[in-house]
Amino acid sequence: MPTRAASGLSTEVDSSTAARAAVGEAAQQLGGAASFGFVFASPRHDLGTCLRTAREVSPGTDFIGCTTAGEITERGLVHHGVATLLVAADQLQHQSGIASGVKSDPSTVASMVTRGFGDAMGAAKKAGLPYSTTVVLVDGLAGSGDQLVRELIKSTRAAQQVVGGAAGDEGAFSQTLVGDGQKVGPDTAAALHVFGRSPWGVGIGHGLRPTSSRMRVTRARQNVIYELDGRPAFDVYREHAKSRGVSLTAATAGPYLIGNELGVYLGDEIVRARAPLSVGSDGSLSCAANVGQGSTVCILDGEVAPMVSAARDAAKEARDNLAFAKPAGVLLFDCICRGMILKDNFSQEIAAIRAEFGAVPIAGFLTYGEIADYKNSTDGWHNTTAVVVAIPA
Repeated sequence: MPTRAASGLSTEVDSSTAARAAVGEAAQQLGGAASFGFVFASPRHDLGTCLRTAREVSPGTDFIGCTTAGEITERGLVHHGVATLLVAADQLQHQSGIASGVKSDPSTVASMVTRGFGDAMGAAKKAGLPYSTTVVLVDGLAGSGDQLVRELIKSTRAAQQVVGGAAGDEGAFSQTLVGDGQKVGPDTAAALHVFGRSPWGVGIGHGLRPTSSRMRVTRARQNVIYELDGRPAFDVYREHAKSRGVSLTAATAGPYLIGNELGVYLGDEIVRARAPLSVGSDGSLSCAANVGQGSTVCILDGEVAPMVSAARDAAKEARDNLAFAKPAGVLLFDCICRGMILKDNFSQEIAAIRAEFGAVPIAGFLTYGEIADYKNSTDGWHNTTAVVVAIPA
């Protein structure tokens, strides 16, 4: 039987009720037992309760999940809800892992969540399942997600696709949680490794544009930027905001920072974006991932039409990367800044993705960082980006 997928969504207030409704809806559509699934829950909900309830509703299903900055299905974007995607697969094998300590030791976490990967890959190859993809969910405030992705590649194999997203908390930037139904916590990563006969299709796009002149990162350490062109980094943002009639303070800057992220140049091309998440007492900016000292950067912003077009391009790329397989379902990992910019127009992005895939189930969330390390990527960690992941039937 081909791989099948189904999505579910609930905006019930009670965590158990919401998870039961969302997973129950997907299970009913699926019409059979699911092999694995994903739970994306608003921070208003108790993630542990949501994941335990999901396992009760769909026994025998392996789940990973996280808190979000918004929950997505093919019906659109909601807040304060629970979204899920269930996958039933007779011809797939999978393995999962979870570990804490991402912020201080992403290498060890990568080793722990890939423990047994080699044996699983060997067994999958013998079963005629040569392709593999890792879906990873990670604490969105750890600041070391890009290092985790690099370490995951080392712990799996060079050609491994790694996709996923960084957990959110609706823009509070206080605490983000990741779990698997047995363990839930901050500073945590969960990974699901899937082996199949066909490759999963991956595509990315952002559609953002520079709104500042080029600047040099004159002082930085890991994910903290201290100076841009020799000035405190936050002073540069405060000046940028003032030119738009916005007065920033360190305490209130979060939404503006996440909506106007840093673009990093390679030559004349913006090859990646980095989200500033918080302001230090010294005027520094802590970002969602590393920004190298000496990098050339600018401040980004977006408009609806090019952002929607970029999402459709990402969907087309993902569809093309399915290698002629039909899609069973789509995972969508989309930056919180895109939700902030698109607002009520987010439905246009969903429509653009559906225009490429038709009536397949979609589930995902607004993230604090997007993960897509695959054959066409130059970097595994992204911000301001839509990552479209097509699961082959």
